[in-house]
Amino acid sequence: MSITKTLCYTHCLIFVVITLRQMQYVVSVAKHGSFSKAADECAADQSTVSHQIKTFEDRLGVQVFDRSTLPITVTEKGKGIIEQCERVIAQVEELVAPFKRSFKN
Repeated sequence: MSITKTLCYTHCLIFVVITLRQMQYVVSVAKHGSFSKAADECAADQSTVSHQIKTFEDRLGVQVFDRSTLPITVTEKGKGIIEQCERVIAQVEELVAPFKRSFKN
């Protein structure tokens, strides 16, 4: 295998696909301590929110929420992930803000 293919293969294995919507769900569940309340806030089904968060956790290899408590709590590792998600969401909102204004005019 060439060095280029080896590097690509290595990077492809490390690359993780998570979506902005998944991050929004994660932040909302952390805020509300509930999948159903997060689903209401995000205009989604509770099962969709639950599934997408599980996918998010699986892809990162980290449990963000402790589901054994009510309300649902954030794990220690999850706290840092939620902070990062909040920053990413804020950056995306900042990026699209000028375009949202132009659609209103």
